[in-house]
Amino acid sequence: MSGVSVAKLGSSKSPGVLFRPSSEWFEYLVAKLGSSKRPSVLSDLFLGRINAASEKNPYFALYGIQTFSASSCCKNTKMKSIMMKNIASKLILTLGLIVGISMVSKADLIRLVVKEDLASCTGMAPMTCMQVKYKNSKDWEMFYTEISGFKYQPGYRYVLLVDRTKRKNVPADASAYVYKLKKVVKKVKMKTNTTVWDYVLKHKWKLIQMDGVTQENSPVYMVFDAVKKSVHGKSGCNGFFGGFERTEGKLSFKQMAGTMMACSDERNKLEHQFLTTIGDKAFRYDVADQTLNLYAGDKLVLMFGAADL
Repeated sequence: MSGVSVAKLGSSKSPGVLFRPSSEWFEYLVAKLGSSKRPSVLSDLFLGRINAASEKNPYFALYGIQTFSASSCCKNTKMKSIMMKNIASKLILTLGLIVGISMVSKADLIRLVVKEDLASCTGMAPMTCMQVKYKNSKDWEMFYTEISGFKYQPGYRYVLLVDRTKRKNVPADASAYVYKLKKVVKKVKMKTNTTVWDYVLKHKWKLIQMDGVTQENSPVYMVFDAVKKSVHGKSGCNGFFGGFERTEGKLSFKQMAGTMMACSDERNKLEHQFLTTIGDKAFRYDVADQTLNLYAGDKLVLMFGAADL
């Protein structure tokens, strides 16, 4: 980058000469600051005038759009002092501007591939995470934060361009980076094999048997949410909700809670028995003849029938 172009003046009677920075210098500052964010000091720099007394005594000053002749500006010491102070302040300001630009945190543009399904992960607490691949990733990696402006839809694989900016002060429970969607390059619907669990997710499950006792017209039901890894439903007259984890043939419930409305004695008894049975417990499960069956060891403890959502 070339410096500022300055015209030398050979005579103390020479008039002020218009100050013109080189085109490269102008383009450099515009590229750094952005055309909409240039501070007012640039007006001084690009619309200023240079005045000089002589080659031996080269006082000069930047005075915005004001005009001073060399002969009038250098006749007294006070004016020279004012001019020199102006020079110093403007040079310091310009230097600070350039240094400040270089210290601003820049966003890195990165490419992310986002997998079509979420996975259980643990940050400050159990949660679900997107699975991603970076440019040099061999395996899928857990993505513990969010991408601003990106709306994830299960079943689709994405290729994204994302601005990644490093935080200056990182909270204890936060990512070191902030991510913002720049562009969705590709979104592809992935073919998935339909499984027994897919069938479970597409239905509401109404309680039809508990501890070997058939439940006629039971108000108890539950629904699973694969994206949030949550379960919710009715436990009697109150609603209940919580999380779940599923592995091959095993279903675990966790952090179960519910509302606390007043109920009839009959409903209270049913509700208490159901919540005590399901609790924060793990079961073996299977699906047969449109029923979801939960086992404690080899004992069938809960049976649910499929119903439309």
